[in-house]
Amino acid sequence: MSRALTAQSLSTLLAEQAMRRADAPAVVDVSRSWTYGEVAMAAGQMAAALRDAGVHAGDRVGVHCNKGAEGFIAMHAVVSIGAVAVPLDPGSPAARIGTICERMQIDAVISHAPRIKTLVQVHALRPIQTVLGVAPAEGLAGVTIVDADELGRLEPLTPVNVDPGDSSYIITTSGSTGEPKGMVHTHRSALAYADMTIRTYDMTPDDRVSDIAPHHFDISTHSLWSVPRVGATNVVISEPYQRLPASHSQRLQDEGVTFWYSVPFLLHQLVLRGDLTNRDLSALRWVHFGGEVISAEVIGQMMQYCPNARFGNIFGPAETNQCSLAIFDGPPPPDQPLSVGFPLDHSIIRVVDVNADDPGDEHLMPVGEMGEMWAHTPQLMDGYWDQPELNARVLHVHEGKRFYRTGDLISIDSHGEMSFYGRVDHQVKVRGFRIELEGIELELEQIDGADHVVVGILRTESGEDELVAGLLGVQSEFDEAEFLRNAASVLPAHAVPTRTVQIATASFTGSGKLDRRALREHAVSIVREVAR
Repeated sequence: MSRALTAQSLSTLLAEQAMRRADAPAVVDVSRSWTYGEVAMAAGQMAAALRDAGVHAGDRVGVHCNKGAEGFIAMHAVVSIGAVAVPLDPGSPAARIGTICERMQIDAVISHAPRIKTLVQVHALRPIQTVLGVAPAEGLAGVTIVDADELGRLEPLTPVNVDPGDSSYIITTSGSTGEPKGMVHTHRSALAYADMTIRTYDMTPDDRVSDIAPHHFDISTHSLWSVPRVGATNVVISEPYQRLPASHSQRLQDEGVTFWYSVPFLLHQLVLRGDLTNRDLSALRWVHFGGEVISAEVIGQMMQYCPNARFGNIFGPAETNQCSLAIFDGPPPPDQPLSVGFPLDHSIIRVVDVNADDPGDEHLMPVGEMGEMWAHTPQLMDGYWDQPELNARVLHVHEGKRFYRTGDLISIDSHGEMSFYGRVDHQVKVRGFRIELEGIELELEQIDGADHVVVGILRTESGEDELVAGLLGVQSEFDEAEFLRNAASVLPAHAVPTRTVQIATASFTGSGKLDRRALREHAVSIVREVAR
């Protein structure tokens, strides 16, 4: 029996795995374990409810669940009928979720009891037609409700055959205008990613994989697609465990996790507060991190506690899923840019002049010189949802291959190894979540309190990144607590500043524009000065 399935789309992953290994564990949560037979049954019942509600192939369906078995089942239920899964950040304010539902014409949402309050608020802003997984509630009048008990009584729907080129899921992120933009991945790109990870990391059905990332974050695609593709087990690391590093490491030990993958922040917290000297992490064979920069020191420290693990720095935007990997068998040199490794299977990376509009040979940078990273990979998205102009700017065909203009600054040495230097634009990552500072600033400037707002990133002593809002032209009645509460009502949690500072004098560029880069640095420097 081959390790991976032969399916050509995501629609039959659970059903085929259930036929092979019905009693094998698929998802292990704190409260219970789900077998492949059980998750396939539950996904089939939810698929039947979607069909009965009039959801058709190609329709977008919101998945508004906390990380765990429920969200995993919901994502597979949606793709099993050829619909398009749109994971919604359960921590985002109702206004943002409503905007996504409106832009992507989402009429059906799968959720659960802990999120009913937000759903009611979303429905008041932008009506929803169908909600699965919650009990009838005040404020959802006129909505077709199918609760968990009713779902459990339905006859499971047999997955449909889906064309590999059809859309499968959409990951949303904030654009430079502050409005959400959606990256559309096909069944083909998702399976290309799953198969690449299985080959590269030699995944087997015996692997127990840390399920850490929420489903609206692209790292989650490893648990969503790669794990069921090979028949391995997802071990859910819920938010309470992530907030308590010692509990997190205890769960890794107790569950015999073999494959760990998260943003570097959590790895740093494990090193600092994970009580690793009292843990046996010998089962770990891969420790992966990606999404933001990590220090060589943290990698070296973690290696002391994982004697059998290889360490991998995974690189590549959500548009490509992944496109390069650096493997460290020992602590990386602390005085050099951290390597982002070599292109993964079937990926092609070009280092292009940042002012070029295509990845043609005439625009390539010499070996060792920095330029913008353009990537071709089978894992590449189909494009951004309903944004043809943006697609035309960032997706280009060269010699019959589609390349994505990533905006990352890299160099490639004579051995083909890549180093990362930063971003061409103002896009950054906080705890692995991609944000664009100008988009956040635009939202904050709509809130009463100041004439202009800039947002800088402060790296604290604990290794955590915090957002600092610098305010220019502050109004006399300004109230910081109220300003931050208003910010939390329009921005996702990871994009809300933790504090504000007042900037007395504005800085301008040579062309007379507000020098936002300098002002961001000034805002952060004010916080550092006060802390001394």
